[in-house]
Amino acid sequence: MLVNQALVEKIFACERAEVALRQSEQKLHDLLAHQHATREDERRQISRRLHDSLAQNLLALRMDIVMMRQQTTGRHRQLRDRIGAALDNVDLTLRSVKEMLGELRPPCLELGLRATIEVELRKFERASGIACELCASPGMSDSILGEEEVLTVHRVLQESLNNVCRHSLASRVVVRLDTGANRLTMTVTDNGIGFDTDAPRKPNSYGLLDLVERVAAHRGHLVVSGARGHGTEVSLKIPLSPGQSSTPVIG
Repeated sequence: MLVNQALVEKIFACERAEVALRQSEQKLHDLLAHQHATREDERRQISRRLHDSLAQNLLALRMDIVMMRQQTTGRHRQLRDRIGAALDNVDLTLRSVKEMLGELRPPCLELGLRATIEVELRKFERASGIACELCASPGMSDSILGEEEVLTVHRVLQESLNNVCRHSLASRVVVRLDTGANRLTMTVTDNGIGFDTDAPRKPNSYGLLDLVERVAAHRGHLVVSGARGHGTEVSLKIPLSPGQSSTPVIG
């Protein structure tokens, strides 16, 4: 009798510990989701301030320099050269600010999912020389996702392309979008060297884990698969309508 009572108490203790563990995991997921939302809000504010102050002031400065150059006659060749150099520096700074604004908050978000992905692929193709192809299901609407969900898809694509550039030695990337089964599916596939999925994760390598949590906040999940010599595939799934929560997976 005492043995049975001790066993029952042990079972109850295990159940309580399991409930406490699930509650702790949920609190951790909620905290990470809050951190992601806070981080994006800070990026949005910084982007707005950069655009409204620095970028606008640089544009006004550029207009003044252009006017000065137009009013400088050919007799002041040295002055014209110095004005031209100043104009080049302003243009270089403007391009840098534009790139920072794009990293903080993609300017094409309001145009929808497909436009955001197309812009990111064109930018990556120009910077890396790696050919990119977008294959989208026919008739897919740009308004199928909200702005924050589009931003999460963009961050997944951005990190995937960064990994392709840094590690894959690929010459081609294919991005596929599909809206079947009441969910958005995006796959990013490259023809690079791939990787060993069983290999231990490198220290301080949290990029994909961070994305897993971001996707889970939208009831979606993220899977990374690959094999040595056979490229890598990143698969993202986000439901288009309320449904059962997905457990975040990375493989």
